[in-house]
Amino acid sequence: MSVRLKQLFVLSFFALIVVVYWGCTQPADVIVPISHSEVSLSPQLLPTNFPGMHYELWAANGTDTVSLGKFAYDGYLKKFLEISGADRASGNIFVLEDNIYRFNFIFVSVEVDGDPFPLSSGPIMLIDNATNPTNSAVDLVFPLTELLWEATCRYNMETTSDSNRFALDGYGLWFASYQRLRDSVKDTFSLDSFWVDTSYQEFSRDTVINNLVNINNINDKDTTRIFGVDSYEHHVVRYFQVVETDTFTAAGNDSVLVTVPGFRYTVGPVSIFDYDEFTQDSFALPDYTQYGWKYKGWVVSPYVTTATVGTITIPAWSTFSGGDSIIQGINGGLLTTGTFSRITEPDDANPYAQSIRLPLFPGEDFILFPSSWVGPGGLVPNATGNSGTVFITLEPTNFVSDTTNFPLIAFTADIPVDRAQITGDQVIINMRNRTQTVDPRLGFPRIRVGIRTF
Repeated sequence: MSVRLKQLFVLSFFALIVVVYWGCTQPADVIVPISHSEVSLSPQLLPTNFPGMHYELWAANGTDTVSLGKFAYDGYLKKFLEISGADRASGNIFVLEDNIYRFNFIFVSVEVDGDPFPLSSGPIMLIDNATNPTNSAVDLVFPLTELLWEATCRYNMETTSDSNRFALDGYGLWFASYQRLRDSVKDTFSLDSFWVDTSYQEFSRDTVINNLVNINNINDKDTTRIFGVDSYEHHVVRYFQVVETDTFTAAGNDSVLVTVPGFRYTVGPVSIFDYDEFTQDSFALPDYTQYGWKYKGWVVSPYVTTATVGTITIPAWSTFSGGDSIIQGINGGLLTTGTFSRITEPDDANPYAQSIRLPLFPGEDFILFPSSWVGPGGLVPNATGNSGTVFITLEPTNFVSDTTNFPLIAFTADIPVDRAQITGDQVIINMRNRTQTVDPRLGFPRIRVGIRTF
């Protein structure tokens, strides 16, 4: 072997040794792409899945939504189950064959069994950002929870659809404040003359006695004025003033002389009347349409018979009993006022009202229904000692029932114990917000999320 070949062999052997050495001694923390994620769920106050429904865990970003698996849950035993009801083999662990941090959100949806759209999620029940739990805790909570914590609500028990404010108090339930107010209207002004000082006037009268100088476009019409849930037909005359001007010179200065007309008209009678005024201040309930949820009003009372209506489904509130004061009348019958998306607008239907004379807010007059539904006197039949609860739930749009509620109660308030509280003016009963409370038995569900990646 020539010297040159021997040198080449030695150099090649040395290079091989260097490559092997550096290959064996490179750092152990070389970044390897994450391809496997394990997500663990630790629920608090998560309700048992409703019959015919289940939960599903998802990860989502702006372009992709991926399911980590469907599951059922036993809120009493605190166990994760298969949809069939069997124990879930992996318990509260869910696997994603991808990097969970590639996604922006983790959320739990509510799905119906035999899901007709398995590749898309149902209403989003609990959600949070997909962040590293070592840096920031991942807690799945109801959407816009902070806004719901700050919201408030009131209700009153007036009836309006019977057009008799002195009858059937306690048969109505409206999520608004109520007052009985007084006003007056007349069809003419009691003036002999009137000075016009604007280019447009609107006033009410019956008959013009004399010709109106410099007045054009007189238009007599009847207009409807709204007072609460009532209206009044008001006779109105509209006209435009024709302004005549004459320019003259005085002491070298230009001045404008304006001729102003005067006129008179007859006097009409004054109508004095009471009316029902329903108002809301800043209730500020967020609109959950984009997340697939609606609100629904309910009342449960021992004076509502359970044989012909529904029964309440309680949330996952612990230490609950039939005598618990959290929900008075819990073993009574259940009636719904209907669903709504915005507290500032009417709800979806009013099947039990007697007419369309109704407030423009969510609620119901329970007048046109079987007499067996309530006792004499409606929902508050006795002078004292009444018990029952008015509450508002959040309901997923893929769950429809008027015989029971979805177990997410946001607001509750007792029915007045003293019937005198509902028969006067300004009947306002405040509701408590159950989304946030210092009582550990109450509130909305929350899921703490743990994440491991490989």
